[in-house]
Amino acid sequence: MAKSSGVKVVLTASATEMSDYYNNSFVAFVAGFPKGPVPLWFLRRTLYPPPGHDGVGRAKYAPYGLRKVESLLLENGFDESEVAVVHPLDLEAFVGPSTKVVGISSMDPTGMGYVSKTYSSLVGGGEPMNAVEFRELVKDSSIRKYKPKVVVGGFGAWQLERRKVADSYGVNCVIIGEGEKVVPEVFRKAVNGEPIPRVVRVENSSGDGSAPLIRHAALHGCVEISRGCGRNCQFCTPTMQKKRDVPIERIMKEVEVTVRGGSSMITLVTEDIFLYGAKDKRFIPNKEAVLKLVKSVASCPGVKSIQPAHMSLAPVVCDPGMVQELAEILLEHHWYKHGDKPIVTAETGVETGSVRLVKKYMAGKMLPFKPEEWKDVVSQALGILNDNEWYPLCTLIIGLPDEREEDVLETLELVDGLKDANAFYVPLFFVPLENCLLMNKRGAELDSLSKARWELLTRCWEYNVRIWGDSFLEHRIRNPFLFNFVKRFAIPFAGRVAGVCYGAKHGEEMKETIWRMATA
Repeated sequence: MAKSSGVKVVLTASATEMSDYYNNSFVAFVAGFPKGPVPLWFLRRTLYPPPGHDGVGRAKYAPYGLRKVESLLLENGFDESEVAVVHPLDLEAFVGPSTKVVGISSMDPTGMGYVSKTYSSLVGGGEPMNAVEFRELVKDSSIRKYKPKVVVGGFGAWQLERRKVADSYGVNCVIIGEGEKVVPEVFRKAVNGEPIPRVVRVENSSGDGSAPLIRHAALHGCVEISRGCGRNCQFCTPTMQKKRDVPIERIMKEVEVTVRGGSSMITLVTEDIFLYGAKDKRFIPNKEAVLKLVKSVASCPGVKSIQPAHMSLAPVVCDPGMVQELAEILLEHHWYKHGDKPIVTAETGVETGSVRLVKKYMAGKMLPFKPEEWKDVVSQALGILNDNEWYPLCTLIIGLPDEREEDVLETLELVDGLKDANAFYVPLFFVPLENCLLMNKRGAELDSLSKARWELLTRCWEYNVRIWGDSFLEHRIRNPFLFNFVKRFAIPFAGRVAGVCYGAKHGEEMKETIWRMATA
């Protein structure tokens, strides 16, 4: 562990963001659900346990953004002995009288993210685990005792300003936006006892692809291959940023660092795996660049699994051959299975089936195709993906500004047409994220759900249970008798009970949703 006087700069994140969830990045979404009556010690031990230590008390793995901050500091005058990346449960061993600044990275500090906003509302209300754990972190006894400067950054840092809680949480500086050019100066001033700004807003993309390489492995083996998107969807922040690809030589160096750190899984951090290396303004994929990248990562000694983070659907229709050739590599380096069959997966945005809303808010989403072709693009893309054992996680947005009943019905029609596709559908309430064109619009709320919106939400989860339910249970219940009992009797009974309880709180629509999911 660290010296008794503490480390000059301590970097950390909340307990929900410092766990690998047993190396399953998709399970991490549950941190957006309400904590409920379950004690934190139990959740930390069973749901989001710490990632382990490196032998001297520092975190073996940490969020990728935190690893980048660590490298930025080490490249700008700080020594390895002066910077420690630690789990929040280990703060007491590293924060002391010599600690000048605690840097915190956060994706969702107050529970305003898409998943938190949606499912904390649906699952009985209450504060999401992300928000609870962030508050526990900033109020840690060692931080309160020694009073180092507290600097918060990360994708969700804007929430502290939106909710106006930075001061009450004891946060001295909030960095909103990409921080490569501002982080070293803010931390230098904090260490030297100089005044630091309360808020730093980086309105435009500050990173130029030359940020220092990570020095230690990130959670889930994350390695950034591109940043930004450029399609200009008005509800999304990354799409408003110009796409920048990381050179393959730099990517491979971070892959090697990750493998040396003990991770055999590499997550390719990108807004769109299919557009790596693409230069065409119409978003035509560069097949050769994508294949070269994935083949290079796959050929690195020690890499066993490769997981793309995000993808878009239009490139799939543009170049089905690219999808097929990528699948041949990724299935050999799979991480997930459906039943006993290896699959490839990544997150993608379907968002809506409404041509009107597509034209209004996301006219670049389906390029090089036209907005009128969006539903056909989605249908064709999922067919091509499924043919090559890609089972995507598809998000849909409920309650976009000016959404009308006919827009929801169009989305329902689209979802009905996809009912036999192998995908996981995640309906989400619209949230006005920072630095997107719709940031000043009103978000969707539970009480704004019309009958059609409830039907969309219910139908998505009906499909999920039907497509994924058996596979989920099979991996957890090996006994055939017990499997059948749980599926045919226990789950429907629990669904009936939950439906009555939640129905009493949220109305008949919620009860109907739960009952239909339980019997799907």
